[in-house]
This record gives sequence, structure tokens and C-alpha cells, in this order.
Amino acid sequence: MMEIEERGLPFHGFADDERGRIEIIISDVDDTITKNGKLYPAALQSLWKLKRMGKMIVLVTGGSAGWSDVYIRQWPVDAVIAESGALILAHGKGGGIVYKFNPMIDPMFAKKKENLMKLTAGLQLSSDQYARMYDIAYDKKHLNDQEIKTLKGMVQAAGGHWSESSIHINVSFGSFSKRSALLLFMDALFDIKAERIKEHGVYLGDSLNDEELFSFMPLSVGMHSVEDMRSSFRFLPKYITEGYGGDGFTEFAKSLENFNS
Repeated sequence: MMEIEERGLPFHGFADDERGRIEIIISDVDDTITKNGKLYPAALQSLWKLKRMGKMIVLVTGGSAGWSDVYIRQWPVDAVIAESGALILAHGKGGGIVYKFNPMIDPMFAKKKENLMKLTAGLQLSSDQYARMYDIAYDKKHLNDQEIKTLKGMVQAAGGHWSESSIHINVSFGSFSKRSALLLFMDALFDIKAERIKEHGVYLGDSLNDEELFSFMPLSVGMHSVEDMRSSFRFLPKYITEGYGGDGFTEFAKSLENFNS
């Protein structure tokens, strides 16, 4: 009889075999590294410690190209996949920053984006919408359940795709996702194939839009907000931290730090 792997387990650190194979850290940003919209010292210090361990760090976020430009310049990360997979910013071999755009972006995205924004002009956009190149982000805290349901229907009618994070309803135009973009860009820029990502990577996230990567990655860690929404997930991460946001990220980093010390 096939044994079914348990998932959604409390995170008390990795088993030695798990820690020993982690080379690539792939992480969401909002409410995974940050907490309540802020980057706290412990989480930033954790990023630096992970980089000093020699880990490759790749951020995969629904956040704007503008914020992602800050991350790649100021944080100790190797690459940032932004706007739910629309583009990547990475450190090039020559020391500069490389920008690549997803070839699966709808060639009519600009017109479709403009039309949808006109139709939804009464809904509150993310405060960083001005810094977004391809997607539209609607601020969830200003939307009730019925408005969110109506918005999702309008997005589909407009030929777009939506994903839901802890803070936004993100709308994209094209046949891409966090998962497909990760595989595309890791192969194209770093010659890292899906098999290596799955064998030597770990994914960290906090919300429903992380579920696709939770299901893809054998080793994954959800922040405690995943526990709060457990019944809404079809596929849970392997582990769930005790802390929320950056506190959970720090728990994760300490587990690797203790192993590597």
C-alpha cells in the first residue's frame, strides 16, 4: 500500500537529509519575508545569513517591478521574479542587473489592462500600481466578498487571469504563473532545470497564490497564516511555521543556520 506523505506539519526544523540537500531558497515576499507590510531586522539578517551560507536566493512575488528593482539592488538575493511571473530581475555575470520578460505575456495585454482598469475604476488599486508594468493589483482590504467575486468574473470576461495573495487580487494577461515563470527563467538564466529545483530547492509562502508552488516542490514551508486558512487549501506546504510572516522566515533560516554552523 502506497504511503501518503503528510503535509501541513508543524515546523520544528528540517530532518538532516532535508537540510543537507537545500541549495536553492525560493520565497514569496509579502507576509513571508515581510510582516504587516514591513521588513524587520531579523528577517533581513536571516537573508544575509542564508546568502553567507552560499545559498541561492530567488524571490517569486506578485509585487511590482518597482519594488522588485529595490529587492535586487538592496537585498542579498540572486533574482526576483516579479508581477506573478511577468518578468525577472537578476544579477548578471558581468555584475549588472539583467531584465527579462516572459514571452507568454499576452501581446494585447496593454489594451486589455486599460479596458479592465476603466471597467473597475471604482475599486481601490494597490498603492504601488504606478510601479507595475504588466499586471493590475487590487487592494483586498478595501473589497468585500461580493466585490471580490464580481471582480474575478470581470477579469475572466476580460481575458485575464487572477491570483489571490494575502493583500491583493493580482490580475495578469498571458499564459504564465509563478511556477511556470520560475521554471522558464531558472533554465534560461541559470541553466537550472526543474529536476534540480525540486531536488535541491525549498519554497516558502504564506497564501493561496503560493499553493501551485507548494504542490510542485517536495520541500516547502508555509507561514502560520497558512494554518489559519488550512481549509481553503487543496494542497498544503510540507511544514507550517509557528510565526507569521518574517518571524516564520526567521524560524526557517535558523534551522539551516544551526545545521551549517
